[in-house]
Amino acid sequence: MKKLNFFDKLLFFINTVVAVLLLITYVLPFIDPAKYSSIAILSLAYPMLLIINITFVIFWIVKLKFHFILSAICILIGLSHVHDFYAIEGKEIIKEDDVKLLSFNVRQFNRYHWIESPTVKQDICDLINKQQPDIICFQEYINAKGLQLNIPLAYEYKTSASGMAIYSDYKVLNKGAINFKNSSNNIIFADLKIGKEVVRVYNVHLQSFSLDTHKENYGNKDKDALIKRFKTVFKQQSHQIKTLKKHIEECPHRTIVSGDFNNTAFSWNYHEIMENRKDAFVEAGTNFGKSYHYFFPFRIDFILPDNSMEVGKFTTYDVNLSDHYPIMARINLNN
Repeated sequence: MKKLNFFDKLLFFINTVVAVLLLITYVLPFIDPAKYSSIAILSLAYPMLLIINITFVIFWIVKLKFHFILSAICILIGLSHVHDFYAIEGKEIIKEDDVKLLSFNVRQFNRYHWIESPTVKQDICDLINKQQPDIICFQEYINAKGLQLNIPLAYEYKTSASGMAIYSDYKVLNKGAINFKNSSNNIIFADLKIGKEVVRVYNVHLQSFSLDTHKENYGNKDKDALIKRFKTVFKQQSHQIKTLKKHIEECPHRTIVSGDFNNTAFSWNYHEIMENRKDAFVEAGTNFGKSYHYFFPFRIDFILPDNSMEVGKFTTYDVNLSDHYPIMARINLNN
């Protein structure tokens, strides 16, 4: 094998940088962004860093260079993270007493015509009625006139132009909201009588980055403002997750947490709330689990049942009805 030429040396330098950055992302779930918000931003880059490192492995193997070992080792060290990003095989275990929970950020049912279709609201209803969930958690919800769903409204809460809602076929015994200072985002919950047990369902909408997904090149002019916004949002999300976790710890019932986290499975937020909990996608999902309509496969919407529950099936619906994709899980309470 020949020595590296200048171009290959340059590529290996870049390879080394992205390999180190990938390693750093492995420790970010253990670092509270309230204290280190600058480095927390890197957690959003994990999928991209993983793909770049895989590309370098293939590149060096094709060139018959042992340099592929660097990225290969870095990928293997964080192999457990890969399943949070991509699932090779799903599963489908259907039980009669499964609870079907659907979560969907509906973006106000296309109130301002972001999608050029006059039937988005009805299409959402048709999709949901066809899938027949037992529980629905809506984010960015408005009480849209003429909303035809074959499931009762359990709890609706409005914070600003839009709000949150939980629909349920189960009897509602208690309900409430967790609001945050200086934020229109919030969390609602409902205690549902499922069989002989009471289960609390949390519908989560954490602080948003409010990015324009159609504006991919922000340029130097906006870069500082963008980074500042990211740091602020990471700190807000940290506070919101801590508040939610404390609320869950004080809950006398088993819980299911679902909704739009506005962050990925590689964040501190996700790691913090996942204590004694399962990720429905990791348990039964397939492919990338992309839940946000963007050119890159971001998974920021989650269904997280209690660790004692079983997930029999998980589905992401690839439909253009919002800037998010609806997700649904079949959950068995194991009573």
